[in-house]
Amino acid sequence: MILKKLFFLIIGIHLLHCTFSQNLEQRLNNWSQQNPIEKIYLHTDRESYTAGQTIWLKAYCMSEYIPSRRNSTIYVELLNNRSETVIRKIFPAYLGVSIGQVELPETVSSGSYQLRAYSPLMLNQPGFVFNKQIAIVGALAKNTVKNNEAAPVAIQFFPEGGNLITTLLNNVAFKATDANGYPVNITGQLKNNKGEVITSISSLHDGMGAFTLVPQAGETYFITLDGAPSKQYDLPASTGKGITFSITSTPKGKQFKIEHPAGVPEEFRAAYMIGQMQNQVIFKQPLQQGKDLIGGLIQTSNLLSGILQVTIFNKDNIPLAERLTFVDNKEYVLPGTLTVDTLNNTAHQRNRFTLNLKDTIIGDFSVSITDADYEPAPYRPLNIYACFLVNSDLRGYVHNPAYYFRSDADSVKKALDLVMMTNGWTRFKWTDVAKNTLPPVQYKDPGYIDLKGTVNIEGTRKPFANKDLLLMMRPVDTTLGKGGPSKLLQTDSSGRFRLDSIIFYDNMRILFSDVKGKKSKFIKVKMDADSLNRNYALQPLTIPFKNALSAGLQDKMTGDYNDYLKAEGITLANVTVKAREKSDKEKLEQEYTSGLFSGGINSRILDLRNEPVGAMNIFDYLQGRIPGITVSRDDQGQYVVKYRDGGFGTGKMTLYLDEMPADASMIESIPVNQIAFVKVLPGFVGAPGSGNALAIYMKKGADLNAAIEASTDIITYKGYSVIKQFYAPDYDLKTDDHPKADNRITLLWVPDIHLANISPRVPVVFYNNDRSKRFKVVIEGVTNDGRMLMIEKEIEEK
Repeated sequence: MILKKLFFLIIGIHLLHCTFSQNLEQRLNNWSQQNPIEKIYLHTDRESYTAGQTIWLKAYCMSEYIPSRRNSTIYVELLNNRSETVIRKIFPAYLGVSIGQVELPETVSSGSYQLRAYSPLMLNQPGFVFNKQIAIVGALAKNTVKNNEAAPVAIQFFPEGGNLITTLLNNVAFKATDANGYPVNITGQLKNNKGEVITSISSLHDGMGAFTLVPQAGETYFITLDGAPSKQYDLPASTGKGITFSITSTPKGKQFKIEHPAGVPEEFRAAYMIGQMQNQVIFKQPLQQGKDLIGGLIQTSNLLSGILQVTIFNKDNIPLAERLTFVDNKEYVLPGTLTVDTLNNTAHQRNRFTLNLKDTIIGDFSVSITDADYEPAPYRPLNIYACFLVNSDLRGYVHNPAYYFRSDADSVKKALDLVMMTNGWTRFKWTDVAKNTLPPVQYKDPGYIDLKGTVNIEGTRKPFANKDLLLMMRPVDTTLGKGGPSKLLQTDSSGRFRLDSIIFYDNMRILFSDVKGKKSKFIKVKMDADSLNRNYALQPLTIPFKNALSAGLQDKMTGDYNDYLKAEGITLANVTVKAREKSDKEKLEQEYTSGLFSGGINSRILDLRNEPVGAMNIFDYLQGRIPGITVSRDDQGQYVVKYRDGGFGTGKMTLYLDEMPADASMIESIPVNQIAFVKVLPGFVGAPGSGNALAIYMKKGADLNAAIEASTDIITYKGYSVIKQFYAPDYDLKTDDHPKADNRITLLWVPDIHLANISPRVPVVFYNNDRSKRFKVVIEGVTNDGRMLMIEKEIEEK
């Protein structure tokens, strides 16, 4: 090899504004502003579960290094090892965070699953969604995918810079995996097509390694592995047209070297280099022309941490070589400590830890405490650092990325550099930037639930135009509440209406009605496409399938699952229960009423479920049908309902619709055939001054389905997934109400810690179960300025 003079330059970040043509960077930056990178990380309470348990989670959204407030909706899906969606949940996001849970059915099969999370805005850059592997122990899978441990090893080769260049010294990284995609550590030999041994090779970490090679014209190269010499793994063919490009990390920055082979054509000579992070150009530097060997230093001390992509271009803006390198300036770390105030692993005893933070803290955090003996490993393979700084910017599978953030040892830094060399950057193509053909924004944030549609007069194509339209909501599942918001909307000249930025949960029954009482038009509502429960075309996950549980943990969790089935499956045998059959009135009350509205010695009920009352309003219908009820109109034409009975007075009755206070104008628009019954409540304690009340209940379930035609239209709309509260017993409360064994694996889950303090101290209090001896604590979160907290430790009595 001919020794060449090295031309050395120093690249500072200020060189972004040099006088060199800036077409490429302007186009990329403009596209990045229109289509910013969105990232999501899920903090889950555990890594493994049994069927019937709940996956508790909190989503953190980031964009441009700070919490992203652009996302209103987060989709969370549980996928099996065939990338089939088993469970799908939809949660609202506020100020960059969202909380929720995934309830696992008792019947879910044992195996390795993927938890996938995304927002619509993330999908504008396909292939970059959050995913993590979790293990589930449950029912025996019928067609269990077995790990093919004996399958042949696959090896991929990655010449640094992109191409293997003849006659020059090339750094070549490699990655060895098994048939399931998991890393395999290897040793072997590099040989040429003559069978001559060039050098020995061995993996450094997780199947990754590197070697150097000077390819010669006319030669090809391959690897053979120790123990299996008959199998050859071919390197890519070398070429004399191109450049070598290498980057080495130093305390002062990133040192680079570019080398051209002798006599290389002009179109293969390096003209300038661009460095970009998060789709934003950080620097652009012209390179000295006429030099075959160019070196320099990229100063990175003032950069934010993350993956830096450096690309070498020729004079015609065609990329010649590319390299990823990781910048780690630690500015993303929010320092925090966890102190143990009280530690007691005796059953049901109280424990207290304290989270200590310094500086002014404004941000969101979450805490999980679990039984450490039910965790697959001392450390999770993915944490908040690894997700936002590495995984979210690399397409494909990175094995155990949290490893690279647990130590600053040189061996760890070298291993992370191998990750950079063996994974490509694929958010965009420079050729698309040059041609100005970057993909346009395809998805927009829905802005929570957006109800849109068209109202026509029933039986015609004539729009219900420029009219007031009453919209009322009530949950299908009445245990979730007795009613939702009522809105008075205005249709436009085409009968169109819209109600946006609303939030409700589970299935909601929505009633649309004209507001003119007996003169109301019969209407028909046609809704636009569902803005919330739409399906997105996502690429199948390529994360390897593998059972991550040890045999011992698998047995323990299987025992827990079997104990759970036995406890939930207890039935009473040989017991005969005799009871009086309830009357129709009692059945009606049981189905519809609750709390103070139930029962009542002096109450009266008028059942309307089977009354052929047409579209008459309830106030006209009541006149003369219940003794003591009088209905009139006031000076403004509004209905006034009064009741005389047993000396309770002649005051106006308080009106309730589905046990929620309502005014007469709202109730007037509801046809009687949509009402199940009315209940008169004399001296109702819930009314002002314990006055009289009239409770009106709208039909639901089978009663609603049996309703005759009316001037209203009702649709059912599926809202956000219901968000549940994590339950943990308080054993300081002296009670005998603990009949079942307490074998909780998750002892504490607190997802909604919001801090706005100077040097806050956050108490963390929980009670042990019946059996845990060691506790696993994970605390994560993000501040408003983008610093991340990550504490992960196991605590046990010494």
